[in-house]
Amino acid sequence: MLSSAAGTLAIVAGLATMIWLRLVPGHKDTLLHICQDNVYILLGLAFVVIGALWMVFDITYTRYILPLKRISAEAGVIYDSNPSHRIRVKGSRDIVQMAGIINDFADMFENLNKTITQQILTARKETEKERNLLAAIMGELPQGIIICNKNGRIILFNSLARRLFFQDTPPGKGETYLGLGRSIFHLIDRSFISHALEEITEQLNTPESWVGSFFITPILSGRLISAHTIPVLDTDKQFTGFILVLEDASEQIKKYQKIDRQLTEFFTILDTSLPTDAPCPVKDEFTLLGTRIRKTFFSTLPATRITLASFLPAIQKKTGYFENIRVNMANPFPDTRFLADTYSMTQALVFIFRQMALYTGSDEFDLSVSRSDTMITFAIAWTGAPCPSHRVRTMLKTQLNGLPSLGYVLKFNNTRLVPVEKDLDHCTKLILTLQAGATPSQSRSGQAAPVVYDARPEFYDFNLFSMEEAPDNMLDTPIKHLTCTVFDTETTGLRPEEGDEIIAIGGVRIVNQRIVFQDFFDELVNPGRDIPLESYKIHGINYEMVREKPGIETVLPQFARFAGETVLVGHNLAFDLKMFKVKEKPTKVCFTNPVLDTLLLSALLHPVHEQHDMESIARRLGVDILGRHSALGDAIATAKIFLKLVPILNANGILTLKDAIAASRKSYYARLKY
Repeated sequence: MLSSAAGTLAIVAGLATMIWLRLVPGHKDTLLHICQDNVYILLGLAFVVIGALWMVFDITYTRYILPLKRISAEAGVIYDSNPSHRIRVKGSRDIVQMAGIINDFADMFENLNKTITQQILTARKETEKERNLLAAIMGELPQGIIICNKNGRIILFNSLARRLFFQDTPPGKGETYLGLGRSIFHLIDRSFISHALEEITEQLNTPESWVGSFFITPILSGRLISAHTIPVLDTDKQFTGFILVLEDASEQIKKYQKIDRQLTEFFTILDTSLPTDAPCPVKDEFTLLGTRIRKTFFSTLPATRITLASFLPAIQKKTGYFENIRVNMANPFPDTRFLADTYSMTQALVFIFRQMALYTGSDEFDLSVSRSDTMITFAIAWTGAPCPSHRVRTMLKTQLNGLPSLGYVLKFNNTRLVPVEKDLDHCTKLILTLQAGATPSQSRSGQAAPVVYDARPEFYDFNLFSMEEAPDNMLDTPIKHLTCTVFDTETTGLRPEEGDEIIAIGGVRIVNQRIVFQDFFDELVNPGRDIPLESYKIHGINYEMVREKPGIETVLPQFARFAGETVLVGHNLAFDLKMFKVKEKPTKVCFTNPVLDTLLLSALLHPVHEQHDMESIARRLGVDILGRHSALGDAIATAKIFLKLVPILNANGILTLKDAIAASRKSYYARLKY
């Protein structure tokens, strides 16, 4: 209506101006006299003309132009998002007839879609049975399984993997989440996995038939887990990801430590009880028996058969490149193997060289290797000042980066460090003894052939194998490749500046254009105030439900960690962000994530529609809403709406996050303030 009126007035004013400019001065005077003498008649005539023109333009706009705009917009909805949608317009007979023809084609399109979908579902039926069977097997495996792409993004995990990381996590330490598309490096230190992948890369370039690497790592709960890393290769034998097979090694390691401690204590008692001035067969026999017990139990711990040919050059490289220390090798025995945790032993050796360089002032060391049937010996020597013995004892108690003390790491790897003393207070050499590894035919199982993928399990999305990391500038990422956190809040009211508080936050992630329903956030919040009856009637949350819940100072930081480096998506997001904004100071949380609002996107894509509330958009796009006015329910509904809007955005040339943000700002609703 307003546009019709504006158009009419513009045309009348334009015609009047043109006529006036074409008159000569005498005619202008005559016209002014006529207007002055007949002013009321002329005004009435002007109103009649303007009214007539207005009616013509309004009829033309409402019966022809507006219906065509609506047909164009709604045809896009049918084609790009919701085949069940039908065009309903009022207009001229020809326009209504055209809408009917388009609806007939839409019926054919929908039926064709249903037929194709049914054929696909039928073809997948047997695959689904196999998938469900494999998922059930994955759930019952005694190990946790996590599969990642080459960038460390999680594409599969089973329930035991989730329990391993989070079942005993102390309150306040659950700062990371296990979910599809998330980075494994938030759960396991990057250096552990990088070392394992370096080792695997070297193995892939050798004729070895087995490929894999073990390491032990602490996790948030304080437990130690063993991780067996296996590469995943594509059909061209190119590295495309890796599998982590996880087990809780804490109890096993504690048993080993207990046996080692008891054997040591018993030997001490035996040593003090028996005479020392004569050979004692009992002591010798017990020493041999203790060594066998330690060796037998150590062989059950997770460890790798490490070849000196790969281990010693790696030590030389790391000490030279990172520490500027030269290590000279003598008698390296390249075919010799020993059993150890590769990562921790490498870190231990590099740490020893670094500390000894600090204690002695030397930057060059000699490492000679000797061996027997059961043991391998490393002798570390240097020229120059001897090392104070108390420094060696201090070094054994020093914590390594991400690992327990050096002494703990050596004991875990069944390695003994003995200083060769020059006198009571100084040493000139260090001797390390390690357990020799079995030959390949004697080795226990644990190594594996690389996996060539084409299978399915419990929480998975194998399309993430080919998912590339987002560019450094997230704004240039295509919308369909965005990882999003879709969220909603429930509050005590609509005026945060007047004391209204958040009482619930719900969120769910979108990864690779899929809603990851297992990776959700759903928390009630104690607002520290009453909940008005008007608000309770909307969301159904009363004070008794939130009395024992944590406050916003606890929940909002948890949600910030859940959202991480993702795009925040919501409906009428300005209100939710205003609620977050007023809590920046008490929570010390400031959200800097890019944001997309389904309200703005809908108004941008469908300007001919007047209603852009969640229910209207959902009805238009064919989205079912469950759990309306619950934070998580609204978040899931918004996620479904957003996924329906993505192909329509792309069809309108809005391809990247930058495009979507720029286009959203043009919407009328973007100018509303809260």
